[in-house]
Amino acid sequence: MQLRISAWSIQNPIPVVVLFIALMVAGVAGYRSLQIKLFPDVSFPIVQVIITLPGAAASEVETQITREVEAVVSDVEGVDHVTSVVTLGLSVTTIEFEIGTDETQATDEVRAAVDGVRISLPRGIEEPVVKRFDVDSQPIVTYAVSAPEMTDVELSLFVDETVSRRVMLEDGVAQVARLGGVDREINVTLDPSRLEALGLTAPQVNDALRGFSLDAGGGTAQIGGRDQTVRVLGAAKSVDELRHTIIPTGDGRTVRLSDVANVNSGAAERVGFALLNGIPVVGFQVSKSNAASDVLVETNTDKAVADLSVTHPHVKFQRIISTATNTRNSFHATVASLLEGMLLAAVVVLVFLRDWRATIITALAMPISLVPSFAVMAALGFSLNLITLLALTLVIGILVDDAIVEIENIQKRIQTGQSPYDASIEGADAIGLAVLATTMTIVVVFLPVSTMGGLIGQFFYEFGLTVAVTVLFSLLVARMLTPLMAAYFMSPTSTPHPRKPFTGFYRRALDFALDHRWLSMAAGLGLFIGSLFLATLIPTGFTPPTDNGIVQMTIESAPGTSLEDTRHATDLLTQALRKRPQVDTVFATVAPQESSGVGRVTVLLHAQRDMTTQAFQESIRPLLYAVPDVRLGFGQSGEGGSTTVQILLSSEDGDALTATALQLEREMRKLPELANVHQATPRPGTDLVITLKPAEAARLGVTPEVVATIARVATIGDVDANTAKFNTGTQRLVIRVRLPGKARADLNVLGALRVPTTGGGSVPLSAVANLSFQAGATRIERFDRERRATIEGELNGVSLGQATALIDKLPVLKALPPGVTKPAFGQSEDQADLFDSFGNAILAGIGMILAVLVLLFRSFFKPATILAALPLSLAGAFLALLVGGSELGLPALIGLLMLMGVAAKNSILLVEFAIEAERAGATQREALIEACRERARPIVMTTFAMAAGMLPTAMGFGEGSEFRVPMAIAVIGGLISSTVLSLVLVPVVYELIDDFEVWLVPKLGRLVTARESSRT
Repeated sequence: MQLRISAWSIQNPIPVVVLFIALMVAGVAGYRSLQIKLFPDVSFPIVQVIITLPGAAASEVETQITREVEAVVSDVEGVDHVTSVVTLGLSVTTIEFEIGTDETQATDEVRAAVDGVRISLPRGIEEPVVKRFDVDSQPIVTYAVSAPEMTDVELSLFVDETVSRRVMLEDGVAQVARLGGVDREINVTLDPSRLEALGLTAPQVNDALRGFSLDAGGGTAQIGGRDQTVRVLGAAKSVDELRHTIIPTGDGRTVRLSDVANVNSGAAERVGFALLNGIPVVGFQVSKSNAASDVLVETNTDKAVADLSVTHPHVKFQRIISTATNTRNSFHATVASLLEGMLLAAVVVLVFLRDWRATIITALAMPISLVPSFAVMAALGFSLNLITLLALTLVIGILVDDAIVEIENIQKRIQTGQSPYDASIEGADAIGLAVLATTMTIVVVFLPVSTMGGLIGQFFYEFGLTVAVTVLFSLLVARMLTPLMAAYFMSPTSTPHPRKPFTGFYRRALDFALDHRWLSMAAGLGLFIGSLFLATLIPTGFTPPTDNGIVQMTIESAPGTSLEDTRHATDLLTQALRKRPQVDTVFATVAPQESSGVGRVTVLLHAQRDMTTQAFQESIRPLLYAVPDVRLGFGQSGEGGSTTVQILLSSEDGDALTATALQLEREMRKLPELANVHQATPRPGTDLVITLKPAEAARLGVTPEVVATIARVATIGDVDANTAKFNTGTQRLVIRVRLPGKARADLNVLGALRVPTTGGGSVPLSAVANLSFQAGATRIERFDRERRATIEGELNGVSLGQATALIDKLPVLKALPPGVTKPAFGQSEDQADLFDSFGNAILAGIGMILAVLVLLFRSFFKPATILAALPLSLAGAFLALLVGGSELGLPALIGLLMLMGVAAKNSILLVEFAIEAERAGATQREALIEACRERARPIVMTTFAMAAGMLPTAMGFGEGSEFRVPMAIAVIGGLISSTVLSLVLVPVVYELIDDFEVWLVPKLGRLVTARESSRT
């Protein structure tokens, strides 16, 4: 079978040249339009429901809000998991839908469900917030801002107003969030003794301010023949005027606000902080829009900050961390690896062919195949991200394969005396079927990757299509441009010479294998079984940790610990870290949205350091136990590769869950492969419990809701929606009414708070209620409508898969109490999904390879010979991973997937030639010997070229190389074993299957009805 497209291209060079010029121009234009990002644009249908009940304990929020919300949202169609986190006064429920669910529809249905249950929720809640969770909304850039001449309030206002507004003007910026600092409020600090003397309650003062200090609309009036807007003005114009606000006492008398409270404009109560190397600062984080480039947002943010530095010279801006920097560095490292790979592949061609003209033709095939793929990527809305760059790195060696096969076949004919023109027409079309088959096997191997479901499928949609498109362009180049350039650029040989005799070690090994077929098959089977054994020795993981010079830590203080004590512990940690010569910067934050006493510490290491990020993290592990009164741990450091393992237990029985989690923690602590084992859920704290005296409360008409309102307003102030507001002209400040800090810490003062009765009077709180202390949860975590406990530990010299396997063998997990389960969670769940998805993709790829080969070779038996080479690649891949110390994770699986297509390629070149030789009249053995003689050199050349193209990646140069190295190692190792073994064993398999086909086909032919001609 000959495909005459190459002959047509040689005979019609002008259209071909115009076509490839157009493709190159389109590719360059597409490349210029591609955004540079860390990850592809992914769309996960995740919806969050956030409900606030100020002052409520976590247990009350769980019972009154979280359970109700979970019950209704779980009934929404397509829900996969429901996860809730409950803290003081806050319920956050995250609903994960099945991949493929329409996000807008899911959000609308969740909102409708929450609206339906709204009547069952407490009346004191703030308006529920239902929003779609955007995975791509993570911060890109973090800055620290300091100004010695400004107060905390002024600096915080500067960041909120000036900095945020300027940065938000830049393209691609979606949000600017402040870290640390303090808000400005009007503080109304009540005098408990005056309130008691006048019989006033804190809610009465708050309600009076809200009612009297207000500007309101009064409609319109017809005066003087014209419509006039009616405005009712009651709001205080200054703080001094606010102090003179009249407060009714309820018995016909009134008092000024200043008589019962101290009123001033200043800082709100601090709920968080930000420290840069131990010095207080105010930080801000910039998040990008979904379609924007990480690098563009970073560049635009830097530009805005530079402008602010010029206009505000007294303010110092320092960039702390930028994920875009890692993205940019990884991009440049990948591009460098691509260029180096192209150069090395060209050198391999030169070494084998020893013809600079042939080398130039082959080398040009790589960029001409690669560049047009950018046009398709741009048309499909792809970006230059970790996944697509990985795909381009993977195919760099493949791009030259087809051209090598074409040019090598042409050169052989030129060396026998044919003209380059005739050799190109004959040689290119003679090998056309083999080139088409090898390319299509690569395409069909990677297309299933783009259709994988779940989390992995979202990321690898762009991966599979990028590989397929690029390889198809390489086919186009090999079938049209390479023969064309060979016909007009190659020079005829001055000394034609006949082919060299087929002798040497390879010929002897081949003859031995063919003469001892069953022994050879047994050796191949033994090698395959040995490779499976090697696989069991390789540690499994998800993604390798990156050496990006960033260490993320968490700091958790005991429940109830004051912000000052947390700040002191953070200072101790910062001082200890700063003594390390590898440390450049320490940035610590405790944000209001975090649970009480939990902070995050970002440690930036010097670019020039004497250890990797992981080695530094290991070296400071003793520090985790050196800072008193806090629990320290490590978080995930940027692009992935967590060094922790998390085990999730779930149960509706809180006591059984607590006991089981404690036992699991004890057993995990005994494993030397783990360090710093602890429960991620904060420890229980102490609650101040107000218990009504039933008889007295009923007699006086005092309800729990009234008592709760009094306690809440007196201690933390009322919710923002129920507070008065003060207008400064540029800001609308909350007027916060509450007791002073000392009074809130005094049980006697709290017990003396006045509580109104139905008779119109008031009594002390202690008269109708008892005040006591009781243990209570500060943070409750729930998973699929059950309470959960998370136990985590640091990996100590083992992979995630190894640690998970050891934990699963612990006695407590082998015999879990009734009602307690261990659902898949976190990276362990992702790892299981990864192996499942890639396993299915590999099986689908093999099936599609078989289908393509059956169609091309018009036989069901010969493709089986080609597939026999696939297991031969595993031995080298697994051995290379084991020797290289790499995990069998996501990158390695990508490499194994590539090997399926590459190994098939080698077999196709042999089998296709043997089939054509047999059809031309050669015997089976003659056809096989001739196939090995003719195709051994292109097979070895393509293997060396691809290995050379992957070598820079395998060497691990440049940032982000940790992710690419296992893939390159697996590919190179598998290439070597597949090439060496397929050159010997594939002919053996061919003989066996061909003999079987000769034996079977006549027998099956008896069952087939003979075709009769319809002609008479």
